[in-house]
This record gives sequence, structure tokens and C-alpha cells, in this order.
Amino acid sequence: MSVTIIPNAINPAIIRACEAAWPDTTWNGWHRYKGATADKYGSLHHSLIPRACMAALDALAAVAANHIGESFIDYDCHAAGLHMMPPGGFLGRHLDAECHPIRPWRRTHSIVMGVNSAWNREHGGKLVIESNLDSQPDMSIFPEPGQAIIFETAGQWHEVKPVAPDAS
Repeated sequence: MSVTIIPNAINPAIIRACEAAWPDTTWNGWHRYKGATADKYGSLHHSLIPRACMAALDALAAVAANHIGESFIDYDCHAAGLHMMPPGGFLGRHLDAECHPIRPWRRTHSIVMGVNSAWNREHGGKLVIESNLDSQPDMSIFPEPGQAIIFETAGQWHEVKPVAPDAS
């Protein structure tokens, strides 16, 4: 398993600007995933993402480039972009798609970065990464603002544990 954790991956001012511009649940750029396998919001298209949030994604892509070899960042934001967990939200254990459904690209890495400075451990929402489906996770990572988590896509089961019902 290859996981890279980069604390303070991008300039804190960019994180603060992204957080200030972060869309609320009524934003027309969200797609709501709500069912047995997930309860979260994901951005629909990069053209709808607020500029400050795109600046954070661009900065993250520049940092990630040093850790993903010959790969490149999918600027079409297919299954990428912004994600948000509402109170009670979660993302069940899954594998990310390794093949782009529209273009003939192979996804080699998945990247996660925290933005919410008010988040604390009591809110939950840990990212759990497993290389197999035994009962022992390989890593359990609490989301910290500005912290980038980069992991190989192939064979890396992962999930986001439930967010507390009273988290904000």
C-alpha cells in the first residue's frame, strides 16, 4: 500500500479562502449521493466551483504532481472536485474507478484534502484505507485542514466513517 500524507500541503491563505467560499447545501453545483452506500455531496462540474475553491484544487494538483509519477490530474473533475459530508453523512467502503468512463485514461491515484478549520475529532469522518478486506484497516486518518492524502487507486479500499449527527 502506498499512501502519502502531506501536512499543510498548500498555503494556509488558500485554504482559508476556499473555506470562506465553500458552498452550502443549497448550491446548484452539488449532486447529492444519498442511499445505502453514501450520504454526501459532490460537485457536478468544475465550471461551477467557486474560484477560491478551484485555486485550492489547482494548488493541490501542483503538490500532488510530485507524488503521482507520470500521471496527471483530471481537470474534468470526473468523480473529483469538491465533496462534503453532511451531519450523519458517510461514504461506504469502495474502490475508486481505475478507468475514466468517458476518456481512455487510467486513474492511478486518489487525493483527499481537508478544508474545514472548525472540524474536530468528535465530528467523526475519518478516512479509512485498506489494501484488503480483513478486519484491520491499514490506515485511519482524521481530516485536517490543508492536509493532503494521496493513495494509489488500484486495490485501495477506502471509506469515510460517519460524521456525527450534530457536526457543523
